[in-house]
Amino acid sequence: QDLRTASVAQGLSVRMLRTVVLVACLLACGEGKVLLQNPMAPKQEASMKGGKPVSGQALDSHFWGQSGGETYDNHQGRFFKPSVSDTFSLIKLNNVNVTFLDNTNLRGYDGADMATLGKYKVKTRMGMIEHCNSRNFDDVDGILGFGWADQARSAALLKTLTQADRPGWQIHGQPFAGDGSPMPRRFAFTANNELGELHLGGYDPAIVQSDPVMMPMTGRNVYGIDIHSITYGGVELLNFDSGKESFVGEFDSGTTCLLLPNTRVKGNFTEGPFGVLAAEQAKGRKYPLVYHTRDVDGNTHQYEMSFSECVEPTDETMILGDPWFRKFVVMHDLEDLNGKRMGLAPRAAAYQLGASTDRSILTPGHEPAHQLAGVSKVHAVRKVRGHAFTQALKETKRGMAAASDLHEQPDAELAGRGEALSQTQLVDKVAVKSQSMVTYNIQLAIGTPAQPLDVIFDTGSFMLAVFADPPPAGMQPLLKSKPKKAKLAQEAAAKG
Repeated sequence: QDLRTASVAQGLSVRMLRTVVLVACLLACGEGKVLLQNPMAPKQEASMKGGKPVSGQALDSHFWGQSGGETYDNHQGRFFKPSVSDTFSLIKLNNVNVTFLDNTNLRGYDGADMATLGKYKVKTRMGMIEHCNSRNFDDVDGILGFGWADQARSAALLKTLTQADRPGWQIHGQPFAGDGSPMPRRFAFTANNELGELHLGGYDPAIVQSDPVMMPMTGRNVYGIDIHSITYGGVELLNFDSGKESFVGEFDSGTTCLLLPNTRVKGNFTEGPFGVLAAEQAKGRKYPLVYHTRDVDGNTHQYEMSFSECVEPTDETMILGDPWFRKFVVMHDLEDLNGKRMGLAPRAAAYQLGASTDRSILTPGHEPAHQLAGVSKVHAVRKVRGHAFTQALKETKRGMAAASDLHEQPDAELAGRGEALSQTQLVDKVAVKSQSMVTYNIQLAIGTPAQPLDVIFDTGSFMLAVFADPPPAGMQPLLKSKPKKAKLAQEAAAKG
């Protein structure tokens, strides 16, 4: 955690935007996005102005095997084609129209269709972005937010995957394969410097060196645990104010570094933890950061983060970023919604990431390359993104959070939960002006027949959104548009 790599001087307060609800727009946009011939559907024209099929380009060896029958090229991304899908439904038109200060414009709508992730296929709603004039995200086709939110109309795909019905969306009797059971409400994620693995429904025992330590999941709409102490060469960084005993550390694979508050966080600390660390490092001392946590039985456990990992300051948030996922297998267990748990286990040294993941959605009719009872394993490609991507992603999330209806709830439901409307606005909750970030691209398919896409896997948000062509001509939306939404989104973008 050499602070020299943080690119931020001591005392500088910075924040990173992470949206609790990831709305339809944070997707790859670019003028040359081309969808080559779909072997499962009629021939279609290129989806962008001036776009035309690309020939002679090498296929991505991970996503598109040259001998497996796939004809998609991911050099500049793909668009989902609702007109080719037999199961597409139009939910709301013109729900997104936002222009940012740099003249980036996003326009789109809300739709519903079949989504295939690993061995699971469900009907779900999602954001559809049909226009974007920025090329910052040219190499991705969408984003899959895998956070959790339990509201009746929550856009969380994790919720859709783990229950047979979504009454708030009038979706009933999901077509789960096998015995028809939904996905167990558990998943695990781990990575190295090149790739990662997402395990759906649990985890493969072969991936861990020892049984995971399970800890209570804390925080609101985040995957967090209570951190009771962080020491650096024996010096305590978390000097709690009176009555405080712990602070929530939020797991987020998309954050490149380890993030520590640089303020007292509204009286939680007597001094900012990042400032204490910076003062110790200024003395020329180099030690690992040692995090102290407690498991579900109250026993204390210590986890070391190497001095080589970068640390950045935040205003109020502690983030357990990408270094945790590269060192441990991180478990997310939401089977008991009244007792949600996080787990940590060292990854087995002999386990080879990506060797037995399920890539069957890319070759319809083929069996998965690997099957484990109750667990589906999905390959993820790791990418470190630069400043332009990081800032564009931040601004897009901020502006679009006000534009989607997929997270809205009736006032009566809020009153029943005893929550104020402001608490469920699901605005950006973490903020860091980082110079870089990490993304993990995974395989997802939308529609019937399935159209493969390459999307960013994001545990810091919970909405599925993809780039898409306009809806079929003449199709009527199930919901009426709200003109004020575009104005609200525009105002949010201007504030960014």
